[in-house]
Amino acid sequence: MFKDNRNLLKGFLVGVFYIPLSELGSGANNIKDFPMVPFKDAIGNGNITNADDKHTGMGLDALTDSFWFNTKEVERLLDQNAIRYPQITEAKDAIMSTIKKWYNGYHIGRFSGKYNPWSVCSFIGCLDDRLAVPENGEPRSISAALGPASRAYWVNTGSTDLIEAQLRKHCHQATGLMSCLINEYRRTRLHIHVPDFGTGSSQENSLKLPQPDMSIISTGEYSNERMLALCLFAGYLTYKHPDSVCIPNREVYDVWFTLFTHIVFSEGMRSGAALNRGSLLVEFWSGNTTGLLKFIKDAISNLAKHRGYKEREYANAIVVALSAAAGLGAFSHPNQAYSRVSDAVTTRENYTGRGHSDHIMWLYTSNNLPNQFCAIIEYKFIPDAQRKNTGHHERLAYKALDQIIDKDYTACVSGCVERIDIGIAVGNNVLCIRSRLYRYNDETSAWDLVQPSAGGAI
Repeated sequence: MFKDNRNLLKGFLVGVFYIPLSELGSGANNIKDFPMVPFKDAIGNGNITNADDKHTGMGLDALTDSFWFNTKEVERLLDQNAIRYPQITEAKDAIMSTIKKWYNGYHIGRFSGKYNPWSVCSFIGCLDDRLAVPENGEPRSISAALGPASRAYWVNTGSTDLIEAQLRKHCHQATGLMSCLINEYRRTRLHIHVPDFGTGSSQENSLKLPQPDMSIISTGEYSNERMLALCLFAGYLTYKHPDSVCIPNREVYDVWFTLFTHIVFSEGMRSGAALNRGSLLVEFWSGNTTGLLKFIKDAISNLAKHRGYKEREYANAIVVALSAAAGLGAFSHPNQAYSRVSDAVTTRENYTGRGHSDHIMWLYTSNNLPNQFCAIIEYKFIPDAQRKNTGHHERLAYKALDQIIDKDYTACVSGCVERIDIGIAVGNNVLCIRSRLYRYNDETSAWDLVQPSAGGAI
């Protein structure tokens, strides 16, 4: 269409990847790229007319401002729909807050704070459809329509097969990268305290992308930077700063978390009852760790098959799996209507008492009180030479339990009314878990043992 077409003076292509130039005489070498990645100078906010610095309104600024919606354009769409549904005007701030959380956050060229136009239009269309149906003979309230309209739209118009194939192919490295991306979103957008996952490098350094490199598709050679570049150009990431990327909004976050759970758990585990809402939490209340044993075994088998794990990596894999299970609702209170990623507040390598606890989770009590039930988890590694020595596995699990008491890891869980201590001995395709359940005694200001040692091994 573009080569040797005498009826064509100029052409305009829109896509997600750079256009490679062909051989010298191809007839399509006079190509000008207008990248949508941020400039490193004078980053504005919103659009040309209200940017922080002056613009000509022409050239690349005008081009990049023509893509995606800015805040004023979204508000204009809502104002037009408010003519038919006046309740939109009354709840405009709440609607804009929802749209911003779900579909905002993109950084295009010189301008940040851009909205996904397909998702915004689809959201408003769905909102209109809900408001058009009366509720008990009265106009439907915005609150009743807002929830169902707040969902993914753009991400459902295509497939993530290419990205998922690369993530599965390079599972060991990619799991740490996905953890960093999910962590960063939870910390900065949802304001949730989340663990480091032991990725071995800081979040900021892991998400650096000074120069996008798409060679992962042609060469198959993996690096974090190449994986980030692929996801950036495909629309599943955006620039946070001129040289680092992030997940832009809730719509895309849900995609990343789904990919994450697909990598961590087998299909049978994801679709089975082991990760139903509140399944692991209810077990913890009774001091039971049978379900925990099964899903950790599944996660480790799924992750470790890509590379021989070392001691720290096994513990990190379990922490990653616990985070994924929390996001799926396994630690949510069974009476809650929705799973919330904040249902399991987790710390990793926390200094407390007389040492560093491996892993602490603050959870809901049986009467739905947040952060008053905790799980203290300590890990021990089973060397290959002891893989068949089940007695050694059990001794290591009990050693982990005793370490929680001996080093006073309970010092940082003041305010909790119940706790479960979990000792996990883990190695190459072997796993042993032991647990003890305690209840705090206000009269003696001490922890009483409620459920003696329980657990299992695989």
